[in-house]
Amino acid sequence: MPATDFNALIGPLGPFERPPVIAAAVSGGSDSLALGLLLAEWVAARGGRLQVLSVDHGLRPEAGAEAESVARRFAGLQHCAAEVLTWTGPKPATGLQRAARAARYDLLTSWCRVRGILHLALGHTADDQAETVAMRRAHGSTELGLAAMPAIQQLEGVRLLRPLLGCRREALRAFLRERGETWLEDPSNEAPRFERVRQRRAVAESGAVPVLIDEAERFGRARDAEDRAVARLLIAAATLHPEAFVTLERAAWQAAEDGLRRAALRRLLMAVGGRAYPPAPAAVEALTERATLARSGIVGTLAGCVLAIRQGRIELCREAGDIRDRPKVAPGWSGLWDHRFLLSVADGAPSGDLDIRPLGAEGQRQAARNFGLSLKRHPVPAPARAALPALWQGEQVLAQPHLGLGSGLAARPNLRHPATTCGFTVAVRPPHTMYSSFPG
Repeated sequence: MPATDFNALIGPLGPFERPPVIAAAVSGGSDSLALGLLLAEWVAARGGRLQVLSVDHGLRPEAGAEAESVARRFAGLQHCAAEVLTWTGPKPATGLQRAARAARYDLLTSWCRVRGILHLALGHTADDQAETVAMRRAHGSTELGLAAMPAIQQLEGVRLLRPLLGCRREALRAFLRERGETWLEDPSNEAPRFERVRQRRAVAESGAVPVLIDEAERFGRARDAEDRAVARLLIAAATLHPEAFVTLERAAWQAAEDGLRRAALRRLLMAVGGRAYPPAPAAVEALTERATLARSGIVGTLAGCVLAIRQGRIELCREAGDIRDRPKVAPGWSGLWDHRFLLSVADGAPSGDLDIRPLGAEGQRQAARNFGLSLKRHPVPAPARAALPALWQGEQVLAQPHLGLGSGLAARPNLRHPATTCGFTVAVRPPHTMYSSFPG
């Protein structure tokens, strides 16, 4: 593959820093190996830096040695560094591939976030896209799901880039053969007990790969157009607050057509609820209609969120009772909480029996009694206050940073999905403004 061809593939996925700094997930298989080699040449030509990350899932005895061999291969290249990340802990008896995928993404994105690397490149190809469409069609996915994998995807503050989505696997293998490269073969990729393997075989035997690729591209263009329309509506109507709730100006909201309101609410529910997948279309449609017609009060709950009308505005807040994330913590701890906040516990915080829980009703009572917080006419809605993260020691609230309670806990918003990720993003910027960004 000539360098000019790869420029055409990765260029639209920018903009990139000057010089560019990119991480790449490289397993050693043909697709990711080709990606790593192409990216290594691309960053070197621009004086940039490539960080290759190889994950050892610990599922096969030889996996660790394979990951180390990938790291050595790239560590010897100019403008490259390489590291092996290891999935530790117990492995599930069922849903192993899904769990391994989730663990892999968590390891990769966490590594990038800690080091301030914004771009993480993945080696998904057109063949992977066809398999994804086939799997989602078999599960009755909507048109949004049939758009399959986007070329650009925001995930917990990291931009996932898939520059090879337009490339067939065999073309990448021909590129590697021309260079005298060999790649690793993971035997799990041939194990029929996994759904993706079965779909891969069925798609190949039917000759349907080109048709499925075209389908993904067609639905992807429709998703991209919808994303842009949703983003324009949210810029006009929505405010994302640092307390992780959203307010919508009703005039701008009601001026939009029904389908656009439904699409916007679907994304907002995912953002505020910390969900990776949207709720059922029928449920979104019903809640959208109620939000448009209702005058005041609680309108309904869906996908871990509470929707209400207050002072003439629509408010969408996290539902405190739905939050199950209650990590035990210690001074110096940091992590993602409820997919909505990046939290850190100060080194000087008290030790012993600490955890992060929603503030809830009891926490607000303690806030009024122990910290003198006045809740009358408070600008943060009651459901949003209840769902805020608080540092607890036993049954006593020690800190809640948004409301100025105590000390020892810091929080940054981590809302995702306000608009999805085909190159158009609406996101939170402190304190609570919204912005849009286009590739290139």
